[in-house]
Amino acid sequence: MAERSARGNCYLCGRLIAKSAFCKHALTAHPYEGEDGRDCVVLKVEDTETKKYWLYLDVAATSSLRTLDTFLRNIWLECCGHRSAFFGSGYTEIGMARKIDSFPVGSSLRYEYDFGSTTQLKITIVGHSRRPKQKKAVRLLGRNAPYHFSCSVCGKEAAYLCCECQWTQDNPFLCEDCAREHEHGSMLPVVNSPRMGVCAYCGEMDIYEFEPDKTDWASR
Repeated sequence: MAERSARGNCYLCGRLIAKSAFCKHALTAHPYEGEDGRDCVVLKVEDTETKKYWLYLDVAATSSLRTLDTFLRNIWLECCGHRSAFFGSGYTEIGMARKIDSFPVGSSLRYEYDFGSTTQLKITIVGHSRRPKQKKAVRLLGRNAPYHFSCSVCGKEAAYLCCECQWTQDNPFLCEDCAREHEHGSMLPVVNSPRMGVCAYCGEMDIYEFEPDKTDWASR
């Protein structure tokens, strides 16, 4: 059904790197020594269910969790303006005003978006870095390469997921042609997000698709 890959693209140099090696790459491969540098906290974000969707980010150290919340909504989650929250150990909710640099390296947070059809993420603080100054507080360092799903009818690359079949079939994916002929009309697009197939998520706010010919990945 799906072509699985544990690799992802570095948005600073374009390399395709194994997930297991990406943390070291994010922390050491692109040092910045300029006097106008900005101190950052480096985060790994992954879905808690499968861990196949993942991001590496550096976030300005003085930024709040609310800034991170906005970024995660845009790249992976936002569909209907649902509530979201960060949690520490257990079910202790952490306020959105909390600063990113208040969490020690090695600690982790749980993040939940939508308390009905919940998408849950694990956020790990993996280190610190410096980067050139930029307007945006969050910079995307790396992201898992998109997964490719096969149409359950003809075997071509799928473009849609049937929202009804996903609960009853092993392969609920369909290409554009087969989706038009399918018995169910409730479809959502294939997207590079753990929110795929949930609620009304279509990924229209995600502008971070990897483009090899771009030279300005870091500033997007």
